[in-house]
Amino acid sequence: MIAMSIPVVVTTSSRAFMDIMDYLMISRLGLGEAQAAILPSQIIMWSYIILGMGIASMVNTFASQSLGRKQYRDCSSYVWQSLYVALAFGLVALALRPNLPALVAWIGHDPKVQSLELAYTRVALLTVGPTITAYGFGWFFVGVHRPWVTMWTAIEANVVNVAVSFVLIFGHLGFEPMGIAGAAWGTLAAVSYRTIRLGLTLVAPSADRTFHSRSTWRPSWRCMKGLLRIGLPCSFQWLCDVVVWAIFVNILVGTKFGTIHLIATNTAWQYMRLAFLPTIGVGQALTALVGKSIGADDPARAIREARIATLITLVYMGSLSLLYWLKGPELISLFNTDPEVVEIGTTIMMCAAVFQLFDAIGITYSAALRGAGDTFVPSVFFIVSNWVIIVGCGWLVATHYSHLGSLGPWLAASGLIVITGVFLWWRWRSRAWMKIDLFQASIDDGNTIEGDSKEGTAAIPSQT
Repeated sequence: MIAMSIPVVVTTSSRAFMDIMDYLMISRLGLGEAQAAILPSQIIMWSYIILGMGIASMVNTFASQSLGRKQYRDCSSYVWQSLYVALAFGLVALALRPNLPALVAWIGHDPKVQSLELAYTRVALLTVGPTITAYGFGWFFVGVHRPWVTMWTAIEANVVNVAVSFVLIFGHLGFEPMGIAGAAWGTLAAVSYRTIRLGLTLVAPSADRTFHSRSTWRPSWRCMKGLLRIGLPCSFQWLCDVVVWAIFVNILVGTKFGTIHLIATNTAWQYMRLAFLPTIGVGQALTALVGKSIGADDPARAIREARIATLITLVYMGSLSLLYWLKGPELISLFNTDPEVVEIGTTIMMCAAVFQLFDAIGITYSAALRGAGDTFVPSVFFIVSNWVIIVGCGWLVATHYSHLGSLGPWLAASGLIVITGVFLWWRWRSRAWMKIDLFQASIDDGNTIEGDSKEGTAAIPSQT
């Protein structure tokens, strides 16, 4: 678990590091509006890109289960389908760009904030295709238990991002200062670089010898159907999560309580990323481990792996919760010294200190369920609970208890995270995931991919 988790945690945290470095550089511009604009802009972009990433994330599940079944050719067949998903989403993103001004105006932030949101988002939408492609390619290497490949490309991409963003934000090496738009161009350069690096590694001789990755690039409806069947519930869950949090940040906090509350939320969010993104990394490693164990018909091992991962994430999140509770004001003031921002941000950090323990449980068991292919029921629960608790209850609190300020919506969000953690723990304990066989539908159709394993083209054994 530790050997798999370390490189995956670094990989997952690298995007947080990328965004935090952008936020830190933008903070040095001395424009509060830029600090207020970057998170809403990123959420607008993620509200779309997350659909494709949800589908691509299932490469981890299918590749790891195929690895456990010793069907090695299947591993690379699934990853190539994520490229076609990324191309489709990238083309649609280009078509959506003309609608951005109307969307930003509809959100209704301060006019100066709106102009900066638009400048960032116009460039950020160009990252859709490369980001989804790199996501699918990266989780292939995690799924086949080669996570160090993914880690090193993520580190290299961060170096590219910092260098390009620094030059373009502040205007060095002969470039005109671009401000917040420079951060978006830096991200585009970084994810494009990472996509190329992962693609070259995928077709390298070492990968081709085991997984025949140079000969499985053609579109496969069988593999695509599997990704869509299991990935779409996950995609809609993630989309709902991002849209709901977009409403939370942009409307329940930004529109209802103003720029100061938005800056405080954005600042606290940077620290929350340091908590939940490494935890998501442990979860992605767990998905690969559970998938391989289930593919090898060893559910007892999957149960042990989930238990160990939960312990790791609880210790990590608990340590940060203690830090947030004791040092909240000091942490907020590192980004913004405005007394009002520090006061509001500190109360948000105290909420995070409480709900993070349940977030650790929820993230870990959600990842374990994905490794087993159990995505439908958790996704339905996520979608319903997010809209009812965050949007519904958050709106009521913000409207009828407005004296609480943005703390009111944050209390509703805290309640959601607690309930979600308990539900996902119960779902895993129910053992319903043991009845799922990702490959059974294809066997019933008589439509399997040519095997390239120790069993050759033998029928894939039933898994219950």
